[in-house]
Amino acid sequence: MLKNKKIFSLIYLFSFLWAFSMALPSYIQSSYLEQFVDIKFVGLFVTLAMAITLAVQFFYPRVIKELTNYWTSMLLIIIYIVSTFTLAYLNNWQSVLVFFVIYFVCLNLFSVNLDVFLEDISDNRHAGQIRTTFLTVANCAWVLAPAVMGILARGDNYGIIYIISSFVVIPMIFILFISRRHMSDKMKYKNRNFKQLLAVFERNKNIREVFQVAFVLRFFYCIMVLYAPIYLHKYIGFNWSQIGVMFTIMLMPFVIFQMPAGKIADKYIGEKEIMVVGLLIMMAATGSIFFITSSSFFVWIAILFMTRVGASLVEAMQDVYFFKQIDGHDMDLIDLFRNVRPFAWLLGPLFAIIVLEIFPVQFLFLFLAIVILMGLRPALLLEDTK
Repeated sequence: MLKNKKIFSLIYLFSFLWAFSMALPSYIQSSYLEQFVDIKFVGLFVTLAMAITLAVQFFYPRVIKELTNYWTSMLLIIIYIVSTFTLAYLNNWQSVLVFFVIYFVCLNLFSVNLDVFLEDISDNRHAGQIRTTFLTVANCAWVLAPAVMGILARGDNYGIIYIISSFVVIPMIFILFISRRHMSDKMKYKNRNFKQLLAVFERNKNIREVFQVAFVLRFFYCIMVLYAPIYLHKYIGFNWSQIGVMFTIMLMPFVIFQMPAGKIADKYIGEKEIMVVGLLIMMAATGSIFFITSSSFFVWIAILFMTRVGASLVEAMQDVYFFKQIDGHDMDLIDLFRNVRPFAWLLGPLFAIIVLEIFPVQFLFLFLAIVILMGLRPALLLEDTK
């Protein structure tokens, strides 16, 4: 199943640490930015960050090919630590914008490095189990992070969260250095140009459709991560401690359902059917936010929990499905697949800005449900893989 169990364990550890560092500030970043600009312009910060991420990430396969996955990972972690730590001490929007962009670029790029490390040692027959276990480890960090965030953010103290986030990944530098003999990669990666990659999309309908599903999922994450915390804190009236507990419970489906879904997909019904069920649950739960006027703690936990039940199934199945279509040499396709996130995060804030200019904030979730509905078509067009 695996060529090197030690590397596999290290990748899992990296996945947990990186996810925890990413998750800690994720739900307060819009409130953090709101200290420097109006809420309507928070999305512009994220849009610019994602536009630059897309530009950088397009050339990233070439960088990995030249420097190797090991050395690009090492360099990226160091830059990330510096930029994240610096965000805690800035006091004007210009400098915040610069370091926020660097921070966001690093977040997105390192997911490619992790994917390349994992794909190098994975086999296709166990892709469901391997990928969903990998996701579950990362999602354990996402479940833990909101509770920690809720404690640290008391009194709207956002700086300490960025400091802790930078410290969390410092051990990765030492682990990489100590394990350099095992982690150094010698694989010859493909680095096709844009025209050649487009040809892959034209030939392979399944890759084309799963990219569309991935976009819908990342678009959902963008809107929910940026605007659900503000909505709950500013408009519904929950404090950050309550929101921290809410989000911890909300994220439990990623720990509970993804590994069983991966095993079911490997042995029984396939990824497509589970993906469709997940999209339907996401759509119904997200759309219901528009109609909820209650300030009940338990009502909101139930609604948020169901949004992530659907998202957890879609996330697991789109990852498993995509990585069954490729192998470790397709680093350029992996990079393009992870480019879906910055592309969604580029369009998501613009979408939100337009909606918020015309409608109250709760309409954002109604329109988001419509976007999720649009993801059903590509999911239904996928061919099952066994």
